[in-house]
Amino acid sequence: MSDRVVVGIWAKFSKLPWPYPLICHMLDTAAIVGVLWEGFLDEGQRRQIAAGFGTSVDEARAMVMFWAGLHDIGKCCPYFAGQPSGPKPELLDEPEFAAAAGWIHEGPIRHERVSHLVVPALLARHGYPAGLRPSRSVAHQVGQILGGHHGRYGLALDRATMVNPGKAEPRIGTAPGWVVQRHALTDALFDACGHPAPPTRVAPAGTAVIVTGLIVLADWLASQTDWLLARGTQWYTAKDDDHVAHYARAVEAAPPHVQAAQLAIASWKPAGTFQEVFPHITSPHPLQADLAARLPGLAKGPGLLLVTAPTGDGKTESALFGARIMGQASGRTGLALLLPTMATTDAMWLRTRTYTAASTLTDTPVTLVHSMAWLNTDYGNAGDILTDGCTSTFAGDWLRGRHRPLLSPVTVGTWDQGTIATLPVRYSAMRWLAMSGKTIIIDEAHAYDAFGHALTVRLLEWLGHLGAPVILLSATLAGSIARRLVDAYRTGAGHTTPSTTTPAYPGWLYTDATTGHTTASDTIPTTRARSLTVDLIDTRHTHDLTDTTGRAAALDRLLAPLYDTTADSGAALLVCNTVPDAQATYRQLTARTGTRRPRVLLLHARMPVWQRDETTRSLLDILGPKATRPTTPVIVVSTQLAEQSLDIDADLVISDLAPLAQLLQRAGRGHRHELGTRGTRPAWAPTPRLAILNPTGQLPPRPWGNVYDPALLRRTRDLLTSRKNTPIDVPGDIATMIETVYADLNQLADQALADDQQRAAREAADTATGNARTIPTPAAVTDLYPLTTYDGDEDDLVTRLGADSLRLLPTYTTPDGQNYIDPACTRPLPNPRPGHDQLDRDTVAALVRLTVTCPGAYLPTSDPHTKPPTDWSRTPIARDLRLLPHPTTTGTPQPYTVGSHTLYLDPALGIVRTPVTPRG
Repeated sequence: MSDRVVVGIWAKFSKLPWPYPLICHMLDTAAIVGVLWEGFLDEGQRRQIAAGFGTSVDEARAMVMFWAGLHDIGKCCPYFAGQPSGPKPELLDEPEFAAAAGWIHEGPIRHERVSHLVVPALLARHGYPAGLRPSRSVAHQVGQILGGHHGRYGLALDRATMVNPGKAEPRIGTAPGWVVQRHALTDALFDACGHPAPPTRVAPAGTAVIVTGLIVLADWLASQTDWLLARGTQWYTAKDDDHVAHYARAVEAAPPHVQAAQLAIASWKPAGTFQEVFPHITSPHPLQADLAARLPGLAKGPGLLLVTAPTGDGKTESALFGARIMGQASGRTGLALLLPTMATTDAMWLRTRTYTAASTLTDTPVTLVHSMAWLNTDYGNAGDILTDGCTSTFAGDWLRGRHRPLLSPVTVGTWDQGTIATLPVRYSAMRWLAMSGKTIIIDEAHAYDAFGHALTVRLLEWLGHLGAPVILLSATLAGSIARRLVDAYRTGAGHTTPSTTTPAYPGWLYTDATTGHTTASDTIPTTRARSLTVDLIDTRHTHDLTDTTGRAAALDRLLAPLYDTTADSGAALLVCNTVPDAQATYRQLTARTGTRRPRVLLLHARMPVWQRDETTRSLLDILGPKATRPTTPVIVVSTQLAEQSLDIDADLVISDLAPLAQLLQRAGRGHRHELGTRGTRPAWAPTPRLAILNPTGQLPPRPWGNVYDPALLRRTRDLLTSRKNTPIDVPGDIATMIETVYADLNQLADQALADDQQRAAREAADTATGNARTIPTPAAVTDLYPLTTYDGDEDDLVTRLGADSLRLLPTYTTPDGQNYIDPACTRPLPNPRPGHDQLDRDTVAALVRLTVTCPGAYLPTSDPHTKPPTDWSRTPIARDLRLLPHPTTTGTPQPYTVGSHTLYLDPALGIVRTPVTPRG
């Protein structure tokens, strides 16, 4: 038969008035990759791909275009062409296009698997070496890349299958028609791309992953309905089956199509000095000035910058300046900031949006990336309010789609949005593609447990391998952890000899990814030095006010000025280690009487989303960086949320005993801002002070459970006790104190106590768990299959052990069994609108604002009363909620009994979990 392309072999049909020819889709994808290569990939990414495959940058562009077009060659097979939902082309009735005979060959086969199977042999016809074993065959590597264009890589082929795929898998289509057409399609594509030369070597794993992501991205763009309708209309109007003319039209249409998706390279204003980046900062902090003077001379390519300094020394501005210098030096000018919590991420997104608008030459979308970003009202606005000299940072609908927000030139997300790429999830290539073109700033690098640290280490190994610049920020990072993080990046970049350099505090450290050389600053003075008074107060862990040695009585004494009209007004922050302690403390303080009544606010993680948001906004209005000091005393009762998520300024900070790093973070919320004309400090708190409630007896107290490691609590208490309430010199004492508490037990084994050894065992187990769950190190990857072995939804994976896993929707059940979402039982649970099988977006958003995150142990999975309505089964997010049905039999909601506990949403306290009192 003729080797002319048969246009009846189709690629797309759903939602179209006609079948879209496979040759057209292949050419479309190649054309779009050509545009993405020039306008989306940064210079450093292009160089990396070319070097990885041993070609020039220009040759690499045509080569990757050719591969991208081949991604769907697997659709030229009997199963895909004849699937019931397709157009059933007449060619299926021809003997030349017969399927393999026999019932054993009648089952389905995915088209991407067919691509993987047939591509190596097809490439051999175009000069790619044949007969090599898969790990040394670039043709097989390309086949595996293309087989992964739906997010998961297939198992590596054996040598025999590469040479004769039809013998190993007849379902690819072994009849002459299929074979000839695969050759014809490949040849037509090869001609369109200018006969690109084959690569000279198998690429490193990271390079292969980036190319995968680029091809997936092009396929997504070429599969959009608006593109298919426009190109298909032109094709069917022309009636000439001229795929060469079609390719010319696709090349012309591709640039505006990519531009509409807002896929572009960040274009920053020229900035070689700190003042050029931040013209409003006329007197940089010493840390900023030192970094600005030295970093430009060090950054000659990719590298890692570690900045360690206390709160208030301008780490964020230092990082943004560093990103400008390092991004330019490495040819990766995008920017991603990763933070530990959604609250800090939301705040940083606003800050980054303002910075980007003032610092870029062209419109530059700034995406917000975390699981609840779609609830952020600022992010949901239709556009920016532009000011003179600023560009737009609005991110459109395309960039907000699944797997896409990180592709924006500038993005702000939670830490897990980066580390989830280290897990073998589907479409992880899109995260690596996105991050490989950016400087990655990881804030609060100390804020993760051993499991999270293991994920961060693997992330840094891959970022070093990919040549992406990285900036780590921390206020309390132990030297041993700092070295492990730096060495992880260096190892990924190919430097396996451990670094011996320890960062100064305050100070910075820079390691060059190309040479492996590490440069560290001296200790840098700070203009924010202060003396922190620390009072270690021994208390029994009880909420009984009659116990004069108890926690409640100590709080009474510490907070007495706020209840006394003869004392100055002021604000106190009380940080509890558990939600039940915070709830009990709030009860105590609201019940207390005095000559005046302070305003007491409660904030913790077991409150509905709307309540947490409102309370956080209130706190920022009262105690935020721009707020006038309150004339009515304020007491804020919170939990660990206050360590990172609240930019508030208290006059006095009180905390339960916690590991030293957490105590220092909490203390940083006291005397945090210069007040200037906004008010004065009260006479009872003229200087920074941290009062620590030190529980006597068992450590930790039984109610705390396993919130904190016993050894870290004990080491912190021993250190503070040994200091005998000596004020802490910030920052002068911080590094030594951190090293004392977080000592590397491998180096101090002879001094370790039993709880230290138990801590080491737990951390080793958690680290091993993290290493077991992550993908292999880049150097260990010779087969792409292990990178995407997880077959479930990435939302089901956790990047932190013990993370909350339930989102409860409090409901109220009347005697007739009806569920309502308000205590008055006036608003029934919503159902999809007539004619729809899903709840609409606004309804889901309203439901989520009512929800509370809780540990999975709170509700058993077998309880039928807590399952969401079956009508929600097709609605993402809503179908995964769990109901908390409060019986409402007498007009008053009652707690819901679950095993040995009851659960109840208290309007002021949030979710209250109470043991059931045995009867009799």
